[in-house]
Amino acid sequence: MEEVQRRKMSNQTTFQRYVAPIVVLVGICLVISAALAATYGIANPIIERNTKAAQDAAMQALISDADTFSEYTGDLWTSEDGKASVTAVSTADNGAGMVVTVSTTSFGGKLTEMVGIDSTGALTGVQIINHADTPGVGTKAMKEEHLAQYVGLTELTSTAAKTEPAVNHVSGASVSSNGIHYGVYAALQQYAQMGGVQ
Repeated sequence: MEEVQRRKMSNQTTFQRYVAPIVVLVGICLVISAALAATYGIANPIIERNTKAAQDAAMQALISDADTFSEYTGDLWTSEDGKASVTAVSTADNGAGMVVTVSTTSFGGKLTEMVGIDSTGALTGVQIINHADTPGVGTKAMKEEHLAQYVGLTELTSTAAKTEPAVNHVSGASVSSNGIHYGVYAALQQYAQMGGVQ
């Protein structure tokens, strides 16, 4: 009789020590997974809507005469060295201009910018959307006074800011200056490739 009770206690102890915690942890994981899925389902549409609104506001700031924008579905320009590529083009439905989104390489890695070009081919502005450059160093090239020098230009002759006579590069932030400049150059190449605003 004692042997049966000892085995019974041993089986309960094994269950309590090893199996019960596993069952509890699996249950907790399932509940948390369900909660995360529900949170994602609720939050994701809001995030997408806010991202779209921010992009629309940035495009409207670059082409102020535009009414609405449509996505261009043709070929997108990419540099031969792979350091600059156009990722999206949005054209103003009323023909006022276009906004070119470009990804380039900067000191901190990937840099994304939006470049506005009006219907005559003149640059209307540059906005940095995303970057990983060092604050206070690489970001000096992202200041409004530096980016403003591109407004009104219709042509760039070089992919590097240092060798471009039409603009000044930022000393101490040469890599960032070149990344931004290459993006603007890519936007103008996209405009030329499309034959202007469509």
